[in-house]
Amino acid sequence: LVEKRLDRKVVYQGMSYQLWLDRLLLPNGVQMMREHLHHPGGVAVLAVDESGRCAMVRQYRHPIEQITLEIPAGKLDKLPHETPLHAAHRELREETGFVAEQMISLGQVYPSPGLLDEVLYLFLARGLQKDAQELDEDEFLNVFRMPLDELVDKVLAGEIPDAKTQAAALRAKLMLE
Repeated sequence: LVEKRLDRKVVYQGMSYQLWLDRLLLPNGVQMMREHLHHPGGVAVLAVDESGRCAMVRQYRHPIEQITLEIPAGKLDKLPHETPLHAAHRELREETGFVAEQMISLGQVYPSPGLLDEVLYLFLARGLQKDAQELDEDEFLNVFRMPLDELVDKVLAGEIPDAKTQAAALRAKLMLE
């Protein structure tokens, strides 16, 4: 099943991403080319307050040209050698203005492993305190709270297509039961 990489070329270097073109040797001995997007990785945080409400964000996503409903998230490219745990605390504060006493791992997911190598580290934030929001200059979003049960219902009803939000909500719901 394993494809052996024989060569790699960077065919595009973006601000945060690279497009790689790999020459591979397939298990049947045939050589072929595959391209994929290299991503620095990211974090996503389901922040649940003492009342069971989740900090959610609405934001416009250019690739799909839609406003999405999702949990706070961000890339692991702001600080050199930043850990996922540190990035989760940073992103939660920057996007929502919340600081968490506790950050619990919900595991990791590969959002689209046929196209990109991004790994998303999911976290459950508890013990929330309000602090100052620190949005990036190109970040425009609305923050609001939604009960975890309502979020799970929306996920199950197909009303939230964002994969990281789905995975984190369902994992947290099972963990907290």
